[in-house]
Amino acid sequence: MRILILNWKHPDDPLAGGAEVYVTRLAAEWAAQGHSVEMLVPPAGKGARIGGDLQPPEFRVFTIGPHRSTLPPTQRYLRTYTRIADSVRFFSGVRRYLRAHGDEYDRIVESVSTRPFFASAIVGGRAIIVYYQGAGQLWCQEFVPPISWIGRWLIEPHWTRQMRSARVMTISPSTEAKLMASRVPVLGVIAPGIDLPPAPVSRRLGASPRIIFLGRLVTSKRPLEALAAFAQIRAALPTATLDVVGDGYLAERLRQQRAPGVTVHGFVPESMKAEMLGRADLMLMPGTLEGWGIVAMEAAAHGTPVVGYRIPGLRDAIVDGVTGVLTDPTPFALAEAAVRLLADPERWAGLSQAAAERARAYAWEAVANRWLTVLDEGDPSKSLAALQPAPVDSGRSR
Repeated sequence: MRILILNWKHPDDPLAGGAEVYVTRLAAEWAAQGHSVEMLVPPAGKGARIGGDLQPPEFRVFTIGPHRSTLPPTQRYLRTYTRIADSVRFFSGVRRYLRAHGDEYDRIVESVSTRPFFASAIVGGRAIIVYYQGAGQLWCQEFVPPISWIGRWLIEPHWTRQMRSARVMTISPSTEAKLMASRVPVLGVIAPGIDLPPAPVSRRLGASPRIIFLGRLVTSKRPLEALAAFAQIRAALPTATLDVVGDGYLAERLRQQRAPGVTVHGFVPESMKAEMLGRADLMLMPGTLEGWGIVAMEAAAHGTPVVGYRIPGLRDAIVDGVTGVLTDPTPFALAEAAVRLLADPERWAGLSQAAAERARAYAWEAVANRWLTVLDEGDPSKSLAALQPAPVDSGRSR
């Protein structure tokens, strides 16, 4: 099968996130099974991680349109309008490419965070959407008025309505419910996979708590609130440390704060990330909303409980009180829950074991195989066996 994946960010972009992980790993698994896979993306922005962490056999990544503009958060107005210009040029270029070459592919997968490509209008039923999340209040965090208001209340609802005639899959029940509320039919839910440790995990809580924040250092991920929560944690547990892992326009601001006990690592290779997750006693995960929360499941795979905000996506990735703890979306609530958990080794051990056991249900090979069933236009429920322990995967076809 020849498959084309459309995605808004290059997988080596410094601001690549969960959507890029999802489609990159699917592409690698499909290529390993002998399918011809290509990914069409814009050029990576400044600071690109050339080469990324792809393992052979690699698939083809090719670019179209302008380099993504990278401007500091202090230039919010200029950043808003350059991002709009970049988006218009890229999406227009993709549509031109589909008109010229769309018939050359057996399937086209649209990777959509808010804005669809509307490939089905050009290539028909050979196109299928994987929808992660809408933007909602992110418009107001990442853009300035009046664009933020227009985007949230006019543009995004229009884009959502336009998907009603498309074939749509999504990655979590939270996103599925939002789409269904907008009368967008959803074929089913296939949650992201993770890389599993080679052996079952057995952990003990350390004497000096090691805490980690892992994610893009941008406003929507709220890394500043993780730092605020950690300051309260350290007041109660003076030997606690926080590792901040990730990249983004807030990285320099976080470094300049020089908060006691905090180390800002920036982007790290996958092998180092896995090592840090295996050493961490706790992950802090504030945020605005998530399509799913891959890093929460990555932490779980290493037996590291997550304390996160009770928001869409994380409500699916974290089973509250079983594999982690969900809190009200405030740094105080995050810190309070973290301190209580770290002060209770028996409870921590129970969450650690349950998190690791649940995570073993999510392997990339099984996720990729479920997707191949969908791309073959079969019944996605037929490939549920490997993921059956994961309660959030509906696998329903409608």
